[in-house]
Amino acid sequence: MPNRSLRIALLTAGLAGALAAPAASYAQINLQQFGFGNKSDSSATTGAAQPSALNSLVQNYLGANQQVLSGQSSLASAMGMSSVASQAQSAAGLLSGASSGSVPNTDVLSQLGGTQQSVSQSLMQAFSSQSATPPTAASKQTFTDGLASLGQGVKQYAGLQSDLGAVKNTMNMSSLLQAGTNPGTAQAASYIAQSAPGQLQSLVQTLTQAVQYAKTNGISVPAIATSALGAGQ
Repeated sequence: MPNRSLRIALLTAGLAGALAAPAASYAQINLQQFGFGNKSDSSATTGAAQPSALNSLVQNYLGANQQVLSGQSSLASAMGMSSVASQAQSAAGLLSGASSGSVPNTDVLSQLGGTQQSVSQSLMQAFSSQSATPPTAASKQTFTDGLASLGQGVKQYAGLQSDLGAVKNTMNMSSLLQAGTNPGTAQAASYIAQSAPGQLQSLVQTLTQAVQYAKTNGISVPAIATSALGAGQ
């Protein structure tokens, strides 16, 4: 009987490990697919991430979103999409406290991500619509400014890989809290680790279409926009 109990315990432990492994592998591949993390980085440790590294990740993510939303708003304004531009501006207002070092909760971050995705979809539909009215001479500069800001935001998103590389091995909540991390920062960092790769992919698609639209309609494309496409892929 003791032998049978031991075999059952070992079988249960093995099954739990087998179920956990695919999820961990998927998370790692998902980050690496969009340039987050380094497959050959042997310097990463399994120790708990420092709170300063997590805070850097969160603040850099918020800064990237400020640039993205500013760019989206300018592009929408140049396309005559005032309601979409206002939507992006309102989302940027959710980050007003970031300048003082405060951290939005995950509900705010989720709302921010949803708005960003919605605005991107509206812009891409406008770029691909043959009935869309091209920007006037007066609004072309606004479009160029939007490309510059969106391009800067994409580059900052791509730059998050260094921050994620410092914390990628300790993304479970218990490890973060044990390291002395503020609970709000820990929750935000976990959300960012899961969401940032997909958001970057969407933003690269939006920027790609915006650059193509600008070239088709004789709008100046700033260098930051074209270089960002290389950084974000």
